[in-house]
Amino acid sequence: MENSPAPPKSWPLDKQTLPVPGTQKPGFSAIYRNAAVPELKTTQTTYDIFARGKSFDPKAQCAGWRPWNADKKNFENYYEWLSYDEVEEQRTAVGSALTHLARQGKLGDDVGDRDWSVGLWVLNRPEYLIVDQSALAYSRRTVSLYDSYDTPSASYILNHAEVRIVFTTPSHVAAVLSEKGAGRLPQLKALVVLDAFRLPKSQCDLAPSDPTRDLLAKQWAATVGVETFTWNEILETGRRGIVAHTPPHIDDIVSFCYTSGTTGNPKAAIITAGMGYFCGASLGLHINEAYVLLSYLPTAHIYARGVEQFALRNGGKIGFFCGDTTRLVEDAQILQPSMFASVPRVLNRIAALIEAQARAPGLKGKLLRTAIDAKVANHDRDGTLTHALYDRLVFNKVKKVLGGNVKFIVSGSAPIRPEVLKLLRVAFNCDVREGYGQTENYGSCLLMNPNDTSLGTCGPIIPGVEFKLRDIPELGYTSADKPFPRGELLSRGQNTFPGYYKDPAKTAETIDEEGWLHSGDVVLIDERNRVKIIDRVKSLVKLSQGEYVAIDALSEFYNRCPLSAQILVHGDSFRDYLVAVVVPEPSVFAPWASKVLGRSIAESDVAAMADAAKDPKLVAAYLAEYTKIARENKLKGFEYIKGLHISMEPMSVENGLITPTLKVKTAVAVKHYKEAIDKLYEQGPATVSSKL
Repeated sequence: MENSPAPPKSWPLDKQTLPVPGTQKPGFSAIYRNAAVPELKTTQTTYDIFARGKSFDPKAQCAGWRPWNADKKNFENYYEWLSYDEVEEQRTAVGSALTHLARQGKLGDDVGDRDWSVGLWVLNRPEYLIVDQSALAYSRRTVSLYDSYDTPSASYILNHAEVRIVFTTPSHVAAVLSEKGAGRLPQLKALVVLDAFRLPKSQCDLAPSDPTRDLLAKQWAATVGVETFTWNEILETGRRGIVAHTPPHIDDIVSFCYTSGTTGNPKAAIITAGMGYFCGASLGLHINEAYVLLSYLPTAHIYARGVEQFALRNGGKIGFFCGDTTRLVEDAQILQPSMFASVPRVLNRIAALIEAQARAPGLKGKLLRTAIDAKVANHDRDGTLTHALYDRLVFNKVKKVLGGNVKFIVSGSAPIRPEVLKLLRVAFNCDVREGYGQTENYGSCLLMNPNDTSLGTCGPIIPGVEFKLRDIPELGYTSADKPFPRGELLSRGQNTFPGYYKDPAKTAETIDEEGWLHSGDVVLIDERNRVKIIDRVKSLVKLSQGEYVAIDALSEFYNRCPLSAQILVHGDSFRDYLVAVVVPEPSVFAPWASKVLGRSIAESDVAAMADAAKDPKLVAAYLAEYTKIARENKLKGFEYIKGLHISMEPMSVENGLITPTLKVKTAVAVKHYKEAIDKLYEQGPATVSSKL
């Protein structure tokens, strides 16, 4: 039985967290807890999540995919499904097979039945879920790699985590075997090669699609001391000798989740068996229904893994995207998900498309503008999201962009503009909220309360977790600040990780002797006792005149401009002003540039937009948009951008400018744009007034 309380009858909006009397100490705020559910403890593990979901209906659909049509060389326009029973059978077969390999010494002489690492270098697909659940059932540790990782990054992680067997696709086989041959993966003993795409269910038991390729891989692998298997070979091996599950205890390690840092090697956050179940129980007080989830966020990120575990917990079903992010809308329209877990980059794009249609000339654009204005007014008045006329005339078409069935959208991973959340709420007529978490607390720390129409924060601490602020007087942030207390966010709960694998120094920097997780994020507690992220502890740059500037916070602030898709604000200790490199949002930039320059520029014409980006008149107009935002928000003069370079080349994982979790690698990006930044400083500061 689940040992967690029933959901509260209502979630307070006036005071959403409450201070615990007598807990304030010098240099810190009082400890705050969730006002609706301050206490929550669980004793179950992540292994119990699947059992809970299966108990609702073992025959229910669990894991789905769009089958690959080899003749058409395309994905089918439908999903096929494995039931909970079928996933249970396959995870047991996989786990049993790995037990046999371990007992035969094929994974190393020092390997027993449990407590060793399984690598997953694959995109989101049913096999990922099956292997992950298999590892939980047999107390093994999963290590997931971003599909976009280069060979050195992947090799570092596989070696650091002492991975014995890797499940991967043909695209990564050469990288793994080359690193093994070079002596950089001494502990790797086996490789399971999946087909690039999953076939229809009726064909999944057939021979691999390219036996010649697999034979060559097997021959190469043998020369470097690695044994290779196909997916079906692993299943058949396990089915010949089923081994009973050996589930983990609550404090056992079940995964290493590598944080994609903007500098240096990634750190391996230790994920224990109890962390995931606790987060599911806590967030389940907000949403406790079986929903359909579109899985497309990278499963190497704790955010993606958390929402998938949450779907399983409630007996929901997970449909995996086809692997091509440009076809995400197509996947959604076929799957018709009821929950859409996303990140600002994707949601900003969806909002920009809606805004672009609203700016269209003629009756169609006017109707959409009128409809948005009416629904926003209703939202701000009493939280109403429905409109009898405009939902039927306008927004039912908008909802079909994501399949027409979305009931809940959550944004995480980075801050999102409040106006985007509001637009998505009224356009999709559904619950849209922002949350906050870290790898180190299983991606779960803050979540907006339902029916909160006052946007701009991440909401209160989740049930069962507590937080406090640490004063940072050297940066001007203290818990005594007026009107709102400010400081570094510290949190503590059952979801707090025990530390970083093989890194006691970083662990000591991150978790103090009382068990508080130091986030590195500067926050304020607003009038409703909600938490708002305002800065990063280590993102300050001291300008030549002695003023400190929060570079990351300013980048996030200026990225509120609808014109911007990405921005890098840059400060230099030898300069007294800021410059920036911006990548525009094409759907917004093209019509705006057309208006500024008096000539038609199409969103699809990248060359024309790149040419416009060099025009001094347009650059000045773009800079004026940032200046307007700075004035309206009363930024200090030294926080204004006074030099701007516009680039039409997005910062991406492929060009090495952002991490797989979409955070800008500041040092790398500054080096990449060095010539442009140097030129901006040579030109001197633009004449910008902070006066209205």
